[in-house]
Amino acid sequence: MKLQKNPILSLPKDLYKHCQRVFELVADASGQAFLVGGCVRDALLGLPSKNIDIEVFGLDEEVLKNLLQKNYTLIEVGKSFGVFKILGGNIDISLPRLDSKTGSGHRGFTVYGDPHLTPEKAALRRDFTMNSILWDFISGELIDPYQGREDLHKSILRHTGPQFPEDPLRVLRAMQFAARFNLEVAPETIELCKNISPETLSKERIFEEWKKLI
Repeated sequence: MKLQKNPILSLPKDLYKHCQRVFELVADASGQAFLVGGCVRDALLGLPSKNIDIEVFGLDEEVLKNLLQKNYTLIEVGKSFGVFKILGGNIDISLPRLDSKTGSGHRGFTVYGDPHLTPEKAALRRDFTMNSILWDFISGELIDPYQGREDLHKSILRHTGPQFPEDPLRVLRAMQFAARFNLEVAPETIELCKNISPETLSKERIFEEWKKLI
């Protein structure tokens, strides 16, 4: 698969401006912000994004919350792990997180926000290597601890880490990602998917992944 030599963040002008503003606010407060997840993948593929995810390192939750509240109306999601939505949900800003499986199904996790995690540790919780790349689009720095860019270049969909089987929704995500981006699923990821029970996935979550596939 052909990738951009340097990722390009393709956003509507107003969204780009606010994204840049969040990065500047975090830097001024001595934190570090990275774009993460699908928007980084899309930037490497030269595709536009409608929503972006920003992960903020080095700032405690209350510091980050107060910083954002001075500039934006926040929607707070999950008080235990620090996720904030701004601009109607087009930008998600969160602390790095750790997941611990405590129950069944897609929602059976306890999530802890920890601003002092390393980027490598934070990226390990993500589903696939292509979604585990962090990007400081202001400085251009890319952090790719699990070789997601190489997998994407080779059109391979590979799970990131050993916690992959804990979330049954990831089987359906593998299905729709492989179809949408014309990827070959790594053999070791296929083997894991074969043994993952759907548990108690809701019809709504199943439908969302099929909708993306279709």
